[in-house]
Amino acid sequence: MSAAARAAGFALCLAASSPAFAAPSATPAARPDTKACIAAFDQGQRARSDLQLRRAQAELLVCTQESCPAVLRADCAGVLRSVQAAVPTIVLAADDGEGRDVADATVQVGSELVARALDGRALEFDPGPYDFVFERPGDPPVTVRVVLREGEKNRVVRASFARARVAAPSAPPAPASPAGAARPAVGYVVPAGLAALGVAAFAVAGVSRLSFDSEVDDMRARCAPECTQAERADLSSTLVTANVALGVGVGAAVLAVASWFLLEPRPTKRAASLTRWAW
Repeated sequence: MSAAARAAGFALCLAASSPAFAAPSATPAARPDTKACIAAFDQGQRARSDLQLRRAQAELLVCTQESCPAVLRADCAGVLRSVQAAVPTIVLAADDGEGRDVADATVQVGSELVARALDGRALEFDPGPYDFVFERPGDPPVTVRVVLREGEKNRVVRASFARARVAAPSAPPAPASPAGAARPAVGYVVPAGLAALGVAAFAVAGVSRLSFDSEVDDMRARCAPECTQAERADLSSTLVTANVALGVGVGAAVLAVASWFLLEPRPTKRAASLTRWAW
């Protein structure tokens, strides 16, 4: 028996053992003539290019028959072998949600029933995405989405029928902490007053410093180094005023920040005890 004939016989056996969804019918009613063989070869190659591998397999089975020309049979058998290697196969399986296998489940893809029971046999599909819907009496349907890849063999597609369990009573929620007391008016007035004092002190310090620099330049141009003692005293007083105002400004700013946090409202003892109980 020739290699082409053996390939055709092997393919026919595979087609006969696969379920209806897994491979279309391929055997013609009569032996094909040369024209039918050429047409089958051409359609098989087109289907192969479109990744319709099961249809390609069915067409190629036609042109491998003995009634086709020997050269065509050889070419057809070679393409058929590559298609058979590329057709993905899967094995459908399911469990009861606790690791035990179940067999009394049906599987559908769209409106097509692909398995009436889970018997562990491999099924052929074209490459692409599929939604396998597993159904079993007493359980809700389970949908398993997979993408079958060209050349993938015996991939297990498994569903788990997890039975609904009585939910355990949940623990009572922890009491929410009561909202903190509103900040009293003094909590705003004191920090704001200190901040305003600091701004004013910084302003006085800046003006005094500018005045001091201006007086120094004037005395240098007018009377230095023979300026009177009174003029020197006035200059010293301006510098002291600038330094004191700067110190007051820094102190007021620090006290404003500290008082903002010190005057923040505190939770009551009851609120604190509730918070500890919640933790």
